[in-house]
Amino acid sequence: MNQTRQSPPALPQTRSPTGVDRPDPKSPTIWGLSPRQLHDAFWTARGVQPVRRGEAAPLQRAADLYLLIEPDQLAIFDLASLSDRLTWRRAAVTRLRLIDQDVQHYSEQVILDDRGLVQRIERRYRPQSHRSYRVALTPNRRLARLWIAATSARTGWDRVRRAVAWSRVDHWRCPGTVFDEGDPQQVCRFLDTLVETWTCPAQSIEGIDEIEPGVWRLADQVPVDDAVRLGPLWLGWTTTPTEQRCLIGPGWTADAGELDHLAPSPATRRDISQVEPSETDRQPGVITRPWTYRVIKRAVDVGFSAVVLIALLPLFGLIGLMIWLEDGRPILFAHRRQGRHGRVFRCLKFRTMQVDAHQVARQLDTYNLCDGPQVFIRDDPRVTRIGRVLRRTNLDELPQFFNVLRGEMSVVGPRPSPDDENQYCPAWRDVRLSVRPGITGLWQLKRRREPGEDFQEWIKYDIQYVQRAGLKLDISIMLRTMVIMLTGRGSTCD
Repeated sequence: MNQTRQSPPALPQTRSPTGVDRPDPKSPTIWGLSPRQLHDAFWTARGVQPVRRGEAAPLQRAADLYLLIEPDQLAIFDLASLSDRLTWRRAAVTRLRLIDQDVQHYSEQVILDDRGLVQRIERRYRPQSHRSYRVALTPNRRLARLWIAATSARTGWDRVRRAVAWSRVDHWRCPGTVFDEGDPQQVCRFLDTLVETWTCPAQSIEGIDEIEPGVWRLADQVPVDDAVRLGPLWLGWTTTPTEQRCLIGPGWTADAGELDHLAPSPATRRDISQVEPSETDRQPGVITRPWTYRVIKRAVDVGFSAVVLIALLPLFGLIGLMIWLEDGRPILFAHRRQGRHGRVFRCLKFRTMQVDAHQVARQLDTYNLCDGPQVFIRDDPRVTRIGRVLRRTNLDELPQFFNVLRGEMSVVGPRPSPDDENQYCPAWRDVRLSVRPGITGLWQLKRRREPGEDFQEWIKYDIQYVQRAGLKLDISIMLRTMVIMLTGRGSTCD
């Protein structure tokens, strides 16, 4: 049960994990960092830069999002719960209404008077909402600058609103809390919440060590006692041994005095580009790879695609002529597919089916051998004569090298698919859309075409590629694909 007092104490409180409150005449610091610095480090670890109105802080290019807040606000909410909405809506501005409410459906609260005597017990049988707050997220640096330059909150929201079309503004309500930096009691509540929420502060704070599981302190601080500690605990700098032999979290202790030349070096915040990802904050199955791999992979994509397109330009003209002679126009088939992070693009192929193939597909559902959203029919009557040759040799995929040059695809990656196919398995969808789709990949090479198993193999090999992706694997897939094309065996399920 929680205990509260009817009237607030005269001095702000610094809460220790032992439950003992001690007065502190000023805002507490931990590891030499103020509550605002700890707040900004928390968001930096998530690739978000807090942007305060009226504060001309430089905008970091490495930030995925900018959090638009007021100068005195300390905001905490679960960004992971918004990942799907941010990815699929792709709004220029996401305006959040943060609803501060109790987590427990049932709670008891003991009300004490100034002398510590019990006055009454309050029981709550459902979550209680306290207040709501408005913040915003945007990936647009221009909108972040407009917010910084605003002279008031109303002016800021009006400027941001007028700068983008209404269709590109998303509105959402979600649990969260905004604390007032000028209120000492709210600052203590903020630090309580931060310790419970952030399991790995070393992601974006340099100069701290985890001395025991969940227990963090300054890296070069000399131990002053041998107390037993159970995390989560954030231990500020002190030279005085604690009187408590056992410290049980969640909790924190503030720095005891200024960090001067006799004290350990204070902790510092990393830039967003230097953040060390934590395994607990990653999406399942999504791997963060070095920037060198991404740069080299893109260079290989551009170079290889350019060589292929130049070398095979006469073949492109011959294939186009044969398609036109047999079945007329169009020569190319452009299908809406989803690329990295769900961005829609036109995936190009030489047309291998008759023009009304999609309408005829409904009449052939009983012959579909694929168990998922794809369609694969042996001796498909919709395929033209030249289309059969193109599919057997995989030459129908050649125009996708134009997609690679435009950055919409890669030579190697998961098969690009439309939105309706990606909805069959949201977790798998998010994993495979974390990388660029490819012209060829593991699934195209390893699938067995067994009835009732093709969709499962599709999921298996796409996830396997994302988890194992590297230059060695990419080159291996490219070489094996070239062998298949030269021998004329194998086909895709597009």
